[in-house]
Amino acid sequence: MNKHLTLIPTTPPISLSWEEDASGPAEPVKPIFNNPSLATADRMVCAHCGEDITHSSLRIAVHGSHRHAVPTEYGIDQEIGCFSLAPGCLSAGHFALDFGHQEDGYWQMALCASCGNHLGWHHQTDSDIGFYGLILDHLAAAPEDSREKAA
Repeated sequence: MNKHLTLIPTTPPISLSWEEDASGPAEPVKPIFNNPSLATADRMVCAHCGEDITHSSLRIAVHGSHRHAVPTEYGIDQEIGCFSLAPGCLSAGHFALDFGHQEDGYWQMALCASCGNHLGWHHQTDSDIGFYGLILDHLAAAPEDSREKAA
């Protein structure tokens, strides 16, 4: 099926044309995160530098689920996991209203405290209840040999 859309009435008009396959919806640009090793990991580390970030015991459900797909400005979904604490994260920047409404609370960037890699966001409400929404693709399961070193 051919489709056409005029975006802005200009001279000449800016428009898009495309063909849509009638067989069903298109595949997403990036598949939603599915990493069985991270799903069963006890400790999660920064995928960039390997430093400890959080533990499986700190997983929480927010709005009924631990995992949430968050669209980016580029149309690619990132999947975040919600954690009550992330001791390996450093919250940085001023509180900004990036998601939701002001009465829902405020969001701040969460960075790896070791290397500064962006790991997700920290959410804080006016009643001082907070959680971390960490990008699951930016975390890795801790290697077994690092568990022995930490002991």
